[in-house]
Amino acid sequence: MLEKQITSFYRDSLGIKTNEKDIYLMAITHKSYNNISNNERLEFLGDAVLDLIVSQQLFLKNKEANEGFLSIEKSKYVSRENLNKVAERILNKNLIKHKSSYLSNNMLGNTLESIIGAIYIDKGMPTCEKFILKHILHFKKEKFYWKKIGKIINKFFNDKKTKVSRRSKC
Repeated sequence: MLEKQITSFYRDSLGIKTNEKDIYLMAITHKSYNNISNNERLEFLGDAVLDLIVSQQLFLKNKEANEGFLSIEKSKYVSRENLNKVAERILNKNLIKHKSSYLSNNMLGNTLESIIGAIYIDKGMPTCEKFILKHILHFKKEKFYWKKIGKIINKFFNDKKTKVSRRSKC
């Protein structure tokens, strides 16, 4: 039953058709559940793959940007806070195997990194890139987009108020 749920989760929720089922089972196994066969090594690999793909995308999309800008932008995407938020949104908490008293946000973010590592081992870099573009880079861009729209609207209305105020004083 659990294997069907896991396969269904990866296929339906994350869009990944699994070949190496054992690696995906390991990706959702926290060290509190199994101290020997757990997701820590996959988390390490997933972190490196995530870093590479985000760096590459930022480099390609910001042709005039300097290293400082690229580093700051990358840190927004790969930060623990962002990964925790993405994981909260896309992961099924009930499938994560752990024996902790509760499932922390950091455990979710770490599991997301381990899933990226599992995808890399099973499917390779192109599938990892699609996954990261869809679930991590798109999520963050969408958030920034709405922040920018909000700033533009606020600036527009503040400028209008200033102009109206000036006219009424005349």
